[in-house]
Amino acid sequence: MSSRIAIGFNARLFSVNWRPARHEIAFAATNRFTSLQFNGQEQGIDAAYLGDTLDLVADALERASITPVMEIVVRLLADGHTKTGLTPLDVLRANMPAIATLGCTCVHWHLAPAVRLSESELHNLERMVLPQLEEAITITKPYGVRFGLEHNEPEIPLFANPMACATALAMVPGLSLVWDLNHTPPDQLNGFLDLASSFSMLHVSDTALPEVNHHLPLGLGSVDFAHCFQILIAAGFAGPAILEIGGLPKSGGYGRDTDQALCDSLGFLRDVLSGSKA
Repeated sequence: MSSRIAIGFNARLFSVNWRPARHEIAFAATNRFTSLQFNGQEQGIDAAYLGDTLDLVADALERASITPVMEIVVRLLADGHTKTGLTPLDVLRANMPAIATLGCTCVHWHLAPAVRLSESELHNLERMVLPQLEEAITITKPYGVRFGLEHNEPEIPLFANPMACATALAMVPGLSLVWDLNHTPPDQLNGFLDLASSFSMLHVSDTALPEVNHHLPLGLGSVDFAHCFQILIAAGFAGPAILEIGGLPKSGGYGRDTDQALCDSLGFLRDVLSGSKA
């Protein structure tokens, strides 16, 4: 059952706890993770971010049989541009050398407002990016990429509910959805699970429901992972499941993405997939 789901984690290449990508790949391989998520940068990924050239990192991924994926966070103003004047497509193009060289199989935008926006501005922004989502699919498809969009939690009201995501999926043929279990309040759970056939990958962490977005290691919150994965598997989901644990300030702060926490969460999720936590 679980062999169809590639469990991975968010590469810890952040400024506060940076380490070379090759170390993350070695850790993943040693502990039998099968996927690794890189975070696209506004100006693109380079050797300074990775600690090695793209070619060397790609070779390490291949030798370790680790499937790379990429999340690209793009924070937008009401006019659809970042604070530096870039569009989501500009940011995607800046990351295409890394996407192509590393061999990322799934890439997605996580779009968020850069400043507080009104409800009408947010709805306009959701409409404004639809043609760019369509173009992003065209750009990435020749590289064997499945392109997607990640939803937000309700407090970040841009693509933040099942209806908005379903509309985007209907309007942009070929678009997939990245579902974050930890972004999903209980009253939206069934709505998102109804979209499971469109999921390209998952972000997996725990949270103290009904509060969301705590990014806790698995088992430290109240998400019903057994229920969620039972439905996902029945819907045919077979993509990467990326552990995005670490903790936000409201849940006690960062620093919970330790090696041990990742390994414990991996074991927890494997137990869920084997049915022992059902």
